[in-house]
Amino acid sequence: MDTRTDYSGQQTSCFCAKYQPLELSREQIAERIKETRSIQRRLDLKCKSTKGHHLFQCRLCKQLWQLSSAWNWGGQDYLFKVPDIEIPEWMESPYMSPADMMIYSASMKIYFEKNRLSDSNNLCKIENCVQNALLNNVLCKVHFIESLQKFGLLPQPPAGRLFDPYTLSI
Repeated sequence: MDTRTDYSGQQTSCFCAKYQPLELSREQIAERIKETRSIQRRLDLKCKSTKGHHLFQCRLCKQLWQLSSAWNWGGQDYLFKVPDIEIPEWMESPYMSPADMMIYSASMKIYFEKNRLSDSNNLCKIENCVQNALLNNVLCKVHFIESLQKFGLLPQPPAGRLFDPYTLSI
């Protein structure tokens, strides 16, 4: 825990290290929604994006935090730690929201539980793609999923910048 003395001579403590990256689970996100007001009191607003996100910074350790809305939780706001980034870069593309990543991953998991995709011995028909096409298809898994997303049959990946420790796979 980072401890410093404030302008009035009182010691203040940084609790950023207490908060781990959010697990992509309903319980973890709901818990963070409850904790957000308490966390936010120790942060300074750095900037607001045009996409509805806010970037905050810890007064003591300078850890960056992003505030986003969890639309699946009634649009409630929650904070999560994010890597260092220059403000113009963040304004261009804020970080992906863990709540959005969780919803996307759950939707994709449901699709793959119902649809087993196996590779054939043929190459994908997309120019310069070196992956094998799926059985009974002319596209590889990546291009097949992209085509389903293009036609609204599968969700689009969440908007924003992906960051560690999170990954999105198809």
